[in-house]
Amino acid sequence: MKYIIYFIIICVAIFFVKKFLSKFKVPKIGSLALVTGGVKCGKSTLSVAIAISEYKRRRKRVIIANIFRKLFGKDSIELPLLYSNVPLGVDYVPLTTDLLLRKERFVYGSVIYCQEASLVADSKLLKDDSVNEQLLLFNKLIGHETKGGCLIYDTQCVGDCHYSIKRCLSEYIYVHHITKWIPGFLILNVVETRYSDDGTIVNGGEQDLENNLRRVIIRKKYWKYFDCYCYSSFTDNLPVCKNVVKSYRNSDLKAYSIFSFRENFNINAIEYIEKEKENEKEKSKEII
Repeated sequence: MKYIIYFIIICVAIFFVKKFLSKFKVPKIGSLALVTGGVKCGKSTLSVAIAISEYKRRRKRVIIANIFRKLFGKDSIELPLLYSNVPLGVDYVPLTTDLLLRKERFVYGSVIYCQEASLVADSKLLKDDSVNEQLLLFNKLIGHETKGGCLIYDTQCVGDCHYSIKRCLSEYIYVHHITKWIPGFLILNVVETRYSDDGTIVNGGEQDLENNLRRVIIRKKYWKYFDCYCYSSFTDNLPVCKNVVKSYRNSDLKAYSIFSFRENFNINAIEYIEKEKENEKEKSKEII
């Protein structure tokens, strides 16, 4: 009887553990991976975590393999490197246009990370056909030309990516939002989404997107490996706008002007009313 109770307890425990783990996901990437999501949702954090962990895993594997190759008198394999277009807190090689255009090659088996891919090459075709062709070959043959290396992109929307990425893409990870309720860890709520051949995004679930989310747990330490505000350097030297308007509880909260680059649309309502009043006065004078 005692063993039956133990067996039931174990079965119940396994059931709840499986139920709990079913809500979590371990991202699996091939030669080409893409992570998308809105502004500051955690997509770069996830991408950097995947890139660095994958790089360390590959490097350790080659180091162990080289030990055995040395014992058997074989030539050593070159150690993989980590390439990135943004500064990282680990050793990395800066990503350049010469690498993307296949004028230089990557170390075999390396990991390549490209943040904000649409800023490098967006969905609008470049005017230079030779550049488009090289980018297409770069993405299509990245697994071959790096002999098993992998390329990780992140961007806000898959539609913003250059067509060479979309033509090589089948599945990608969409980050919905990030939560921080476990000390020392970050939880990203994600869904794996398919990109169809006709250029549309296919969501596998028929319910609300949040009902299909899975959770990915990563160490919070990855925040130390990159600056999530690195592109603020573009505006650091600009003058700061601090024109604070005093707020009063009983003030008029109507908008009398619309901020717009369309000159004919940016009409100041107060000036318009004053002009109308003046026109009425002029008309009344003419009548008299």
